[in-house]
Amino acid sequence: MSEPLLNIQGMNAGYGPVPVLFDLTLSVMPGEIVAMVGSNGAGKTTLLRAISRIIPAQGTLRFNGEDLAPLPPEAAFTRGLVQVPEGRQLFPRMTVEENLLMGAHLRRDKGVEASFEQVYTLFPKLKERRRQLAGNMSGGEQQMCAMGRALMANPKLLMIDEMSLGLAPVIVDQLLAILNDIRAEGIPVLLVEQDVFAAFSVADRAYVMETGRVVREGPVSELQNDQSVIDAYLGAAH
Repeated sequence: MSEPLLNIQGMNAGYGPVPVLFDLTLSVMPGEIVAMVGSNGAGKTTLLRAISRIIPAQGTLRFNGEDLAPLPPEAAFTRGLVQVPEGRQLFPRMTVEENLLMGAHLRRDKGVEASFEQVYTLFPKLKERRRQLAGNMSGGEQQMCAMGRALMANPKLLMIDEMSLGLAPVIVDQLLAILNDIRAEGIPVLLVEQDVFAAFSVADRAYVMETGRVVREGPVSELQNDQSVIDAYLGAAH
């Protein structure tokens, strides 16, 4: 079995004196879509901020065989650890194409044009709207642009925070299908998601997080039949 691309062991993190994550362990293997699910306030966004080195964390944090713990956020980013933030966080007064270019601003290779083609193939609507101001697009189109911007950074791991937030189910289904296309292009995904149904529909494995701790983990096929997960997240619609 190959080594994990992302390997976290015993992570503790928080904000100043306020602890949020407790002894958290997580891995992502090459070619996987892994979901981290849990209710609002479980610590999912804090986890992504700690992985991205935006906030300090204790414990083991290895990416692509390298210890990331001592590195600053830009070093993690240039090594291919790229995050799509919650709420899109686009530049609304810039065009779609200008927003996409911001994802490539630290790249020094010659593959930026190829990345544009990749993004426009995955998201044809962005090509149609490339001259439009990002702030004038629908929520779904803005989410596509945020994901495209992250792909422009040439990620080795794409981390997405609350992709489905505020979007119609039909749009969420489109984005989930695109995640499979992204994985098929060799980019594994860590999907942090409050919508457990959406996350489980696309992920290979999942972690269930409550109050800063992982309380369940395993293949999605097992977690879907775990009574405690059904009771807490899947309910009568299961």
